[in-house]
Amino acid sequence: MSTTVTPDETTRPGAAPGTDPSAGPSAEGGAGALPVLAVDLVTAPSLLEGLAPLARGLEEAGIGALTLSDGGLHPIHVAAHLAPLTRGIGLLPRTDAIYVEPFHLATQLMSLDHISHGRAGWLLQAETDPSAAEAVGREVLGLEATAREAADVLEAARTIWGTWAPDAVVRDTERGVYVDASRLQYADVEAETFSVRGPAITPRSPQGLLPVFVADTDRADAGERVSGELADGRVLDLDVSGGARAEELAAQIASALGQTAAGPSADAQQVRLVRLVGLDLEADPLGTVRQLAEELRSRGLIAPAPAAPDASGAASSSASASGRTLRDLLGLPETPFRLDPARRADRARLTSEENA
Repeated sequence: MSTTVTPDETTRPGAAPGTDPSAGPSAEGGAGALPVLAVDLVTAPSLLEGLAPLARGLEEAGIGALTLSDGGLHPIHVAAHLAPLTRGIGLLPRTDAIYVEPFHLATQLMSLDHISHGRAGWLLQAETDPSAAEAVGREVLGLEATAREAADVLEAARTIWGTWAPDAVVRDTERGVYVDASRLQYADVEAETFSVRGPAITPRSPQGLLPVFVADTDRADAGERVSGELADGRVLDLDVSGGARAEELAAQIASALGQTAAGPSADAQQVRLVRLVGLDLEADPLGTVRQLAEELRSRGLIAPAPAAPDASGAASSSASASGRTLRDLLGLPETPFRLDPARRADRARLTSEENA
């Protein structure tokens, strides 16, 4: 991929040319937050040996997040492999919501959030390949049924993520009590094709609710409700497989940022992630990405990069060191725990009379 960097007057909407892109509301999160720049990596077995140094290199080059697309190795497994080897970069596996067990998928993503100290997200994919259905003994779903199930699984995952209070783990060795059951709650999900009782088998993860997105290429299969209403924002996919000039990419980003949506779907339509797809890993990807990231930031189009480790391997302000999570980087609000007394886990120990 080749880039041509030429200064011009392109800036984020509402910012004057030459202003500091990290200043003002866009740097504080919320509706005006600048999107995070991400690179998509394909999890091919042949690339596994070089994925860790590549991920660290991309982090040092100023990339804010990595998305992991299935190339033979499971994206969640590869993300878990990269989590302890990186410090500040977000990790978002692109993985199926349809031909899986929702409970296990939700807890796998919770575990990834724990391993990465709050840097995990989910790029939701709605699989339509008949072989995926055959592998688990299910009938192939039509597009409408696929979209409904994708929405059900996403809502179930969020419910499961919210089954543990942050203070549920007490570790009282004197009384032999590990967890306060009154601070857990059942999921009690009853969907069209599955049900989940819960609670999760994993304590609440650092972010509580992980950020969930749908790549442009997956929007049609995932359905409008997931991509246009339930997602935490929009992913702008930029295909760089054929080479791209920096000013062309900047124009696409500026155009997407200038499109404002109204109503209840406004948050889901806000661009939170700008994803480079098809990067040539054989042709100096780090140099290309570094130059491109610096150019886009100078134009006020993408968020500042999370701090990368220094030469000694230490990270002074990385996600794991400073407590900044992927939600923070994306400008998403915190997700407080809400206890529903009717679903409280300790009620299962009571008799029907005591529950009345």
